[in-house]
Amino acid sequence: MKKLAKADRREQLLETARSIMREEGTDSLTLGRLAERAGVSKPIAYEHFGTRAGLLMALCGVYDEEQTQAQRAALAAGGNSLRDVVAILSAAYLDCALSMGPEVGAAFAALAATEEMAEYRQSLREGHMAEYRRALSPYLDLPDSNGDAILAGLLGAGEMLSQDAAAGRITREEAVAALTAIFTGTLERYAPDAPGTAAG
Repeated sequence: MKKLAKADRREQLLETARSIMREEGTDSLTLGRLAERAGVSKPIAYEHFGTRAGLLMALCGVYDEEQTQAQRAALAAGGNSLRDVVAILSAAYLDCALSMGPEVGAAFAALAATEEMAEYRQSLREGHMAEYRRALSPYLDLPDSNGDAILAGLLGAGEMLSQDAAAGRITREEAVAALTAIFTGTLERYAPDAPGTAAG
């Protein structure tokens, strides 16, 4: 077994875990199977992740960080209107999801299996809602009462479309166009200059 730095070993284990999910299914992903496929002893897998839940949370955490960084980079490169920002967010969301493959959707689904994992998944969603609020705030006046619910609904649409695109049921372009339309149609009414906004 080649000795790797701890960070490199963790990256190798996460990549192996994604391969297991992709090739054998989520149910096959255990720390024992991970150790076997990665060519390491079980204690090494347990040292890095502790439990299967810890492994799933680590997988989703990598995806979440990559998605956040991709969105921030895309927004920094352009976006001077609500429509521009919505198009950038939609494309970044879909591209990141597709680059990770269908196993990401399976990992997120598995995160709902226990209360601990459900709470972690919710924390990721809340982080995304905060990112969206930050990106959209120059162009929107979302109500405090249901603004988070609106953003949660939009994220749900993004999750469903990314899963359909990853499974090949729709193309990447169709998914981006649909998500952009959903975002725009929902959010434009909250723009300060939207017709009827001042009147409520």
